[in-house]
Amino acid sequence: MVYCGKASQGCQNCRTRRIKCDKVRPQCAQCIRVGKPCPGYRDQLSLMFRDESSKVIKRAHQQWGVPDTSEQGEGSGSSPTPSTSSSSSATSPTSTSTASPISIRRRLAASQSPQSASSAITFKREAPELGYRVPTEISINAVDRAIQFYIEHYVIGLPDEPKVGQELQGRPWVHSAVTREIMAAVGLASLSNINGDKKLSTLSKQHYGRALHNISSSIMARHVPELDLDVILRAVVMMAMYEVVRGRDEKPAPGARTHIMGGAAILTSFLPFHQSQSEGLRGLLQLCFSMIASTQGAFQYTSPEPNNMIPSRPEPQTGEGGLPPPFQQWLSMGANMATPKEIPSTELILPVVEFVKLSGYVRSQHFIDGQQATTDMIGTALALDAQFGAWEDRQDGPWTVIEEQVSDNFFPPDAVFEGRYHIYTDMYFARIWNHYRWARIMLSQLLIESVQRFPSSSSSLISDKKIQQIQDCLVRLVRDTLISIPTHYRHPNLQPEHLEHFDQTQGGAVIGIAGIPTLLFEIKVAGVAPGIPRHYRTWAMGILETIWAKMGMYQSKVLSGMLAMTIEPEGSPERGSPVWIKEEGYP
Repeated sequence: MVYCGKASQGCQNCRTRRIKCDKVRPQCAQCIRVGKPCPGYRDQLSLMFRDESSKVIKRAHQQWGVPDTSEQGEGSGSSPTPSTSSSSSATSPTSTSTASPISIRRRLAASQSPQSASSAITFKREAPELGYRVPTEISINAVDRAIQFYIEHYVIGLPDEPKVGQELQGRPWVHSAVTREIMAAVGLASLSNINGDKKLSTLSKQHYGRALHNISSSIMARHVPELDLDVILRAVVMMAMYEVVRGRDEKPAPGARTHIMGGAAILTSFLPFHQSQSEGLRGLLQLCFSMIASTQGAFQYTSPEPNNMIPSRPEPQTGEGGLPPPFQQWLSMGANMATPKEIPSTELILPVVEFVKLSGYVRSQHFIDGQQATTDMIGTALALDAQFGAWEDRQDGPWTVIEEQVSDNFFPPDAVFEGRYHIYTDMYFARIWNHYRWARIMLSQLLIESVQRFPSSSSSLISDKKIQQIQDCLVRLVRDTLISIPTHYRHPNLQPEHLEHFDQTQGGAVIGIAGIPTLLFEIKVAGVAPGIPRHYRTWAMGILETIWAKMGMYQSKVLSGMLAMTIEPEGSPERGSPVWIKEEGYP
């Protein structure tokens, strides 16, 4: 699951000879040509959970100039010892606050630092074995702070998670060696981003390598029914989170997609054996939606025009832009196992997939106004828009969304958009609604850009009244996306009296932090949409900047920069606004 380059799916002979394999079954052409028996191909799980810990450590050494000083150091990444240690603070009741046990609060006020939180839960841990030379006393303190940071910012208070630290003590995943290493890795990467500390980044890579080894060993050493699903899925989610947090450059880390695929592969193997399939099914469907959003994000993030749906020049799509081969199998399993409550989500996923395919096609082609191909593209987009509208019209009962408002000054204005919030039946429905919103916002943007770019081709299909309806729908969905944010992400300025309102939406999405990476994408999609009021954009950018500053998620910084490109100086015409839109007419 560590991303050290795209894994070859060729046979062992072709990989050894470093030649291209055509992957024909049962024997590839290269093996037939040289008269050798073809050894076959690696299965999907072995590709996703391959152990490349030594490569991670070696690259970390090269990047930071840390010498490989011992044989033990070279091997520690691939043969880790599970961390079950005990810090000095846990054994010394008279220790000071600087060496106190890991402390948890529901959340911290903006004026407080993570170190000032009150004590609520103690984790036992011994000094980690380091794969290269980092002073032990620095490493222990850094790992303590990292796990504390992860618990406070990525677990406590999020939907589907405990609201106080004491509730974590009975959760097996908190004490598992599989999850503890990756908690340390994510926390170290976050703190490295916030503080600009390269040593913490180096240490995070080591713990990431250990986590990979631990999860690989757990999966390969046991039969599927024997796995602790909560532990394994949390580890997979945390490893994807590590890619989102650490970042590499101005593009999304492809390793996150690999982890999502790994989680889906585990669930499809696990579900037939599980007595209670509801959580596993919802987890699988959410991973499918996340994979679709990741695919669409790859189209946008790798483009010179990341905020446009129709680029000025064709953009050839890379292998990272497609859905994986087993994706259709995952959808079929989800559809077959869905209860009446989940059926609307399986119905929605189909037009969302079709939209992403259309988006990739549009970005890779050169369209000319007046040609039949351009007219056909616009007609396909209109047909999809009608499908989305029909889906929304059918939703009632548990899929009903309630919008509430308290007094104007009750909520912090930077944490709750226009003082309004949503109430959903549970978090699963809340997440699926936001997937609907981002997909239809982008489809509406595609139609608006088509009218602007191709007036001849669009005139016979889209009337002035129709395009105004599309723009109105887009603004409504952007507003709903912004209003929904407190349901998914708890801003650090929110206090307990505020959270009581958002907690009316029950849990049901399995893992709280799993929704944050896609939420970042959804905020960006909403913030760059054409024709929206300027304060919509600035508020959305403020949320992304807060997540970067408080949680250290590198992807949030990248998306904030993309959104900033669309914000013109106050008083200037809105960039990308259609000429017929009068901004002040919107709520």
